[in-house]
Amino acid sequence: MKKIDNAYPTILPIFLLIMLFSCKTGDNPQPQTPEPYSYYPPEQTGDGWETASLQEVGMDDTLITGLVNNIRNQVYTEVHAVVIVKDGKLVFEEYFGGHDFGMGANFHGRFVQFNRDTPHNTHSTTKSFVSALVGIAIDHGFINSVDDKIFDYFTRYAYLNTGNKNNITIRHLLTMTSGFQWNEWDVSVREAEYDMVIFNQSPDPMAYLLGKPLVAEPGTTFYYNGAGVDALGEIIRISSGSRLDNFSEQFLFGPLGISNYEWQTIGIHMICGHGDVYIRPRDMAKFGYLFLRQGDWNGNRIISASWVAESTREHVPLPQLSWVEGYGYLWWLKTYSNAGQDIDAYRTDGWGGQHIIVFSDLDMIVVFTGANYVTEPPCDTIVNRFILPALM
Repeated sequence: MKKIDNAYPTILPIFLLIMLFSCKTGDNPQPQTPEPYSYYPPEQTGDGWETASLQEVGMDDTLITGLVNNIRNQVYTEVHAVVIVKDGKLVFEEYFGGHDFGMGANFHGRFVQFNRDTPHNTHSTTKSFVSALVGIAIDHGFINSVDDKIFDYFTRYAYLNTGNKNNITIRHLLTMTSGFQWNEWDVSVREAEYDMVIFNQSPDPMAYLLGKPLVAEPGTTFYYNGAGVDALGEIIRISSGSRLDNFSEQFLFGPLGISNYEWQTIGIHMICGHGDVYIRPRDMAKFGYLFLRQGDWNGNRIISASWVAESTREHVPLPQLSWVEGYGYLWWLKTYSNAGQDIDAYRTDGWGGQHIIVFSDLDMIVVFTGANYVTEPPCDTIVNRFILPALM
C-alpha cells in the first residue's frame, strides 16, 4: 500500500472531514482558449497495459476528438479523466484540470491538473472493490458463503442481535437489503444527523450500525447503506486475520500490479470500505478488465469466474431509480442504447462521477473520474453521444 489514499452520496471519514474544513480551497487558473486536440494512442508504460490506437480496434477517433474538445471548452465541466479499453488494449486516456474533493463550495477542494499518475478519490466505486474482496475471501475459504449470518462473525456484539437481526446475511449487506434503519439517501451529507457522519465519529462504529433497529425484513427492501460495506470489510478482517487494506494488497491490488493507491481509515483501526480509495484511472480500468475477463488478469486467476457472474447479475430490481435498472453485489446494472440496440452494462458508481463501466458484449471498459458533486455528472451523456457511436 502506498501513500494517499461514494453512489450518491457518501461521506469521508471524520478525520479527513476535519482536515478538509481547515484547508484553503485552491483558486481556478484563468480560463484560456485551448489548443485544438490531436489524438495519439496512450503510451505503453510497463504497467501491464498493451496499448493501441482507436482505429486499430475499430473506433472513430473524430468522435472522440470531439469529446475532448467539448471537455476542454467546458461544455462538460469537472470531468477529470476518461479512459477506454477495447479488445484488451488501452486505446484512449485523457486527463483534465479540475477540483479535488473537499468541503468547500460544491464539495470542491484545491484545483489539480490531473494526469496519468494522479490517484483520484473513487468515492463509492470503492464498494465494488470490497465486493470483489468478499468473493476472494470466499474463494480462499476464509468466508463460507454469502448466506453466512453476520452475527456469526460479530460475536462480540451478540447483545445487539435482537429480533430478526439474526437473519441478516452477508448477501444482504452485498445487496443493500439488510433492513437496518438508515438515512443515507434522505439527509444531507453536511447534517449532523447523517448516519454516516455518526458512524464515522462513533467510538465503536460497528456497535452503532448493529444497534440500529430493523425497519424491514432482511432481504426484502433495498436501501443504500455504506456502513454495511464497512461491516463486510470487518468480516474479511475477522475471518482472515488480515485488515482490509492488507488483504487487498495480497489478493487484489498486488496481483493486478497496482501500487499507487491508498485506503482511508475510520477512527484508528477500521479501514473505510464504503468509499474514498484513491487510485489511478488506468488502475480502475484494470479492475474493470479483471471482471470483463471473468476474474483473470494476464493469465493469473484472481477471482473465480462464478463470483464475477454472480456479483454482476441482478439481485435487486430498482424500478424506482432513474439512472440504473438493478443492483448486483455492490455493482449497478444499466442498459444503454446505440443505433437502436440495447447494450447491457454493469458499473461502479462513485459520487461526483467516478465510474468503471463494463460492456461485456462490446469487449470494452470505460472509466471516468470527476467532481460533479452537486450537479449531474455528464458521464452517461458522453457515453451515449460520443463513445458508443464511435464504435464503427
